[in-house]
Formats: sequence, structure tokens, C-alpha cells
Amino acid sequence: MDFISKWKDKIAHYVDVRLSLLKLGFIEKTSNILSYLIFVFIGLFLGLSILLFVGIALGEYFAAVFSSRTAGFMTTVGFYAILLICLFGLRKAIITAFSSVFIRILTSGNTEEDREEMEESKHEKEVK
Repeated sequence: MDFISKWKDKIAHYVDVRLSLLKLGFIEKTSNILSYLIFVFIGLFLGLSILLFVGIALGEYFAAVFSSRTAGFMTTVGFYAILLICLFGLRKAIITAFSSVFIRILTSGNTEEDREEMEESKHEKEVK
């Protein structure tokens, strides 16, 4: 009976450790994704701010060139429209790039940990 109780404790401990490792792996993946998303949002905010002020500056520049504020800002709107059309045309490539980044983040494994686990299991089999 003592033998069964000892193995039962070992199995329970093993299951507990594996569940803890699974939870930690999930937390790691989630934190990587969230940190990447926060980075992207900060980049988008800064990029949009820069785009806004560059647009205003271009509008004022073209207003001085054309001697008309309307023509200057409409020229800037034309540049933005061309940029939007290019972005729309490249949407598949952009979506593929972002999806590959997320896939890489989700599937990045800790190869060192995997190797250590395999070596430990081999060592345990040799001991038995």
C-alpha cells in the first residue's frame, strides 16, 4: 500500500508541475502578444501624429506654391488618396506580414527547455 501511495504522490506532483508549466507557457505567449500589440498601438499613434503634422505642413507649403490654401490642401489630400490606394492595393501583402508575425510569436518555442526536458526523460529512462 505504501508503494501505491508513493507513486500516487509522484503522479500528482508531476501533473501539478506540468499544469504549472502549461499555465506559465500560456502567460508567456499572452504577454508577448499583448506587448507587441501595445508597441503597435504606440507606433500607430506616433505615426498618425507625424502624418497629421506633415499633412498640415505640406498643405501650407502647397498653399504658398499655388497661392491658394484650397489648392494646397487639396493637393495634400490627393497625396493622401494616392497613399490610401497604394495601401489598399498592398493589403494582402500587409495582412500576410502581420499574420506571419503573430504566427511567429505564437509558435516560438523555448528550444532549450524542450531539449532539457528530453535529456531529463532520457536520463530517467536510463536510471530505471
